Amino acid sequence: MKINRRVLPIALGLIGLLLLSGCGSTTKPSASPTPATASPTPTNPYGAAPIDPPGPNEPILTLSKGSKKISLTLAKLKALGTKNYTIFEPFQKSRQTFTAVTLQQLFDLVGISETDSVLTYALNDYKYVDTAKNFIKSNGLLALAREGQDIPYDQGGPIRIIFPDNTSLATNLNAWNWSISSISVK
Repeated sequence: MKINRRVLPIALGLIGLLLLSGCGSTTKPSASPTPATASPTPTNPYGAAPIDPPGPNEPILTLSKGSKKISLTLAKLKALGTKNYTIFEPFQKSRQTFTAVTLQQLFDLVGISETDSVLTYALNDYKYVDTAKNFIKSNGLLALAREGQDIPYDQGGPIRIIFPDNTSLATNLNAWNWSISSISVK
């Protein structure tokens, strides 16, 4: 029998492909879903894994100026008086309604004035510094809930700084500090 030298490499390549793809294998293929039927995993723009929410008596925010320092639980923050604000949330790229207190209310608790330089500090060590005047001018808010629900840690909660549309800090994404843990005078 004569073998055609041009056909042999093609035949060997096809046999190799069949073996690699599982043809000729005696093992049963797994029953995992095909890409066409698998549901997509939603992405979290905040880049965190789920974490248990804070306890009801757990302080979640510390405010300080000089020797004046207070710690607040979520319940104490809500007791300050909240309002609902519907804004464009730039990380989710959608309009969302937040329940919030104004940063001005928080500044007043410890005597932060417009001329003070304010440091906002997050649980992940992210820091943002600006003047109290700029936060106030932009109607800065501390969001306590989103769409009527507590904000999970893995989605920038349980509290986060937000800004209403058409204010100067609304487009400064650095100022939108998530999972905020303290606000102090620098």
